[in-house]
Amino acid sequence: MEKLITRRATVELRVLNLNFWGLKWVPSFVCKDRQMRLNALVEVLSSEDSANWDFVVLEEVWSNDDYIAIADSVRRIYPHSHYFYSGVIGSGVCVFSKGQIISVLSHAYSLNGYAHKILHGDWFGGKVVGLCKIAHKGLRVNLYATHIHAEYNRVSDEYLPHRISQAYELSQFIRMTNSDTDDVNIVAGDFNFEPDDLGYAIVRRFADLKDAWMTRLDLDSADDGNTCNTPDNIYSICEGKDDRTPRGKRIDYILYGQVQGRTGVTCGSCQTVLNRIPGSKLCYSDHKGIEAVLEVGSPDSVAPTLFSPAIGPNVVPTFENTFDKALAVLDSGVRRINQNRQVYMIALVVLFSLLIGTAEVDRQSLALARWSMNALRVTLVMVITFCFWSAVILNRIEYHALLAARNAMVIQRKWDDAQSETATSAGESEKAQLPGVGLQLKHLDSKNDAIDFERNTDDY
Repeated sequence: MEKLITRRATVELRVLNLNFWGLKWVPSFVCKDRQMRLNALVEVLSSEDSANWDFVVLEEVWSNDDYIAIADSVRRIYPHSHYFYSGVIGSGVCVFSKGQIISVLSHAYSLNGYAHKILHGDWFGGKVVGLCKIAHKGLRVNLYATHIHAEYNRVSDEYLPHRISQAYELSQFIRMTNSDTDDVNIVAGDFNFEPDDLGYAIVRRFADLKDAWMTRLDLDSADDGNTCNTPDNIYSICEGKDDRTPRGKRIDYILYGQVQGRTGVTCGSCQTVLNRIPGSKLCYSDHKGIEAVLEVGSPDSVAPTLFSPAIGPNVVPTFENTFDKALAVLDSGVRRINQNRQVYMIALVVLFSLLIGTAEVDRQSLALARWSMNALRVTLVMVITFCFWSAVILNRIEYHALLAARNAMVIQRKWDDAQSETATSAGESEKAQLPGVGLQLKHLDSKNDAIDFERNTDDY
């Protein structure tokens, strides 16, 4: 009888996440077979037999026309949808839901690469975290969708401070947008972080989330969970004989967590899906999709945390080390900004000297040479403008964004340290009831780490 009551009290939510790889305004050899892949995806999402997910989260749907085409085609199955517009070409992130979308909110990440890195393109996409509050099956669901900046060079990742800042902003956005009326948080997207990366640890630890893949009950599945650069995907990029991940990487996630004081959430199953298109040699994307079956409203007893043998339980940094490593990355980013600013200023002096020097050439040259000098001047002015804009404006914006993330981490770390000390202090009942008092006493006479750091690094 008890089992029957428990089963009735549990609500099942099915979630699909897929990075679609839908670059429309590029040559076909850059984004291969886009239209055929789009048609195949629409066919899956518009079929009652195959579209058994409650929520579908897509990334890299860069074309508004593609989003509208998908939304119109699947409206009978998924009557509610939303696209998170951002940046120059749009964030590429969209949500399709069987339940009513009550409200939406998005946050564009403060740092998102560089505009002059045109071939990388992240800056133009305007990466975001979007929230859809959804009423479905008697629950209030917070569905977060995101796409974090890509990792282009793992050995020397120039974007790592930006990516760490995005991961922290994502975790704080999730923490700050919960309410007492919500039942469950679900986070889906392409994180571009592997499970042993710092950014993954930041999102999980600071937002108090569980990884559906790592906590699934069907651990005996032969599925390895990898979603990117897998050998069975025809669009995978081979990294050569020294490839550290010959079986691919797990960078697409479905994370979940229960809102404080609400019902429990467990993951019944999680697997990769939507790889090879049936009856075709093509794949739906250069990523595999991932789906999770979450059970909400189960008994409040916490299920033991399980880990995939392929991942291991010790790859995620501890909460304390996460702070240390994240602050170190942001500090390195600030130092690089100062170095870049010096390079830009030196370049400005050299280029401006060359520009002045062209005046003497004009007086001693033929007409053809003067035309060449005019073309050179135009080029010099453009480069000078870029260097000035980068040194005075863009570097300052980047500096402030990194400083904001760092200062927020310092504040959170102090609070967590104070909470830990209060929880372990025996006999101090008043401090246990008012932990903020302990925080004030501890740091009353100490230096403000954030202000001290800014004084030492702000050379502008």
